[in-house]
Amino acid sequence: MFIDLHCDTIEKAKDEGLTLDSKKLSFNTKDVKLPHIQCLATFVHSKYNKKTEGFKRANEIIDNFYKTYNPEQIYIIKNKNDLKSKELNKKIGAILTIENGTAISGNLSNIDKLYNKAIRMMGIVWNDDNDLACGALTKNDTGLTSIGKSFIKKIENKKIIIDVSHCSFKTFWDIAKITKSPIVASHSCVKKLCNHPRNLSDEQIKQIAKTNGVVGICFCKSFLTMNETASVKDIVSHIDYIANLVGIDYVSFGSDFDGLEKVNILEDIKGVKDLYKIIKTLKNKGYSSEDIDKICYKNFYRIINTVW
Repeated sequence: MFIDLHCDTIEKAKDEGLTLDSKKLSFNTKDVKLPHIQCLATFVHSKYNKKTEGFKRANEIIDNFYKTYNPEQIYIIKNKNDLKSKELNKKIGAILTIENGTAISGNLSNIDKLYNKAIRMMGIVWNDDNDLACGALTKNDTGLTSIGKSFIKKIENKKIIIDVSHCSFKTFWDIAKITKSPIVASHSCVKKLCNHPRNLSDEQIKQIAKTNGVVGICFCKSFLTMNETASVKDIVSHIDYIANLVGIDYVSFGSDFDGLEKVNILEDIKGVKDLYKIIKTLKNKGYSSEDIDKICYKNFYRIINTVW
């Protein structure tokens, strides 16, 4: 089993008029090797932050997915019991998520509406500030707003996984103060290895581990290294770092397939068909089969079984 905590495929498919079997997509149903579970993010760009545009945009992407996906190929996972379904032996598992809390357009009741459409993990912010919180590229880090605190409490009560990728430093710690749930960074990397504002400090990684959460290593060149190119070896370096810092139980994958600019795509991981290269590299480095299983799926299974 392989679980990928983040991709932007359904947004790209919507905007480019593609179906999920299109080879133009880095994540596509033709290239997947089963068993595989894919977190499919509804990414709402910060240009939709105003008024009701975020909620409208989120629904356009989600509704387009429901209209175009093939139920003979994809099985939508809504609860922890679905992890035991025999459907996952013959279909790709899909977990629907939100990237950027502006998807609720400042209305907490919209969380219920998104939950009813099978959203099971939500990020509060993208790079820019919204009405809930400050993003990673903020110029004035004031953290969570009052409604942002209510957002976190509500998604926690709804048993929606809390995703802190893209959060500013203060937003992260404000969330850590008010939640008892496992914290997930669905697609983030290690700041000590690559000093990028999107990456996590050692203290943040330790806090995620303290909550029994997980960090999904992102396949973005700019988050992995300061060098001109990046490869699978850089992904494994970030896995090594987290494993050594807090343990193997707190690291996973968050590819960001179909959400990366060309300049940030890795030399040897172009899409879902290349995931085997990571497993091969981990084996060659001496990781045990059990440790590889933890990274590939067991760590996120734990999150699902705890939160849902």
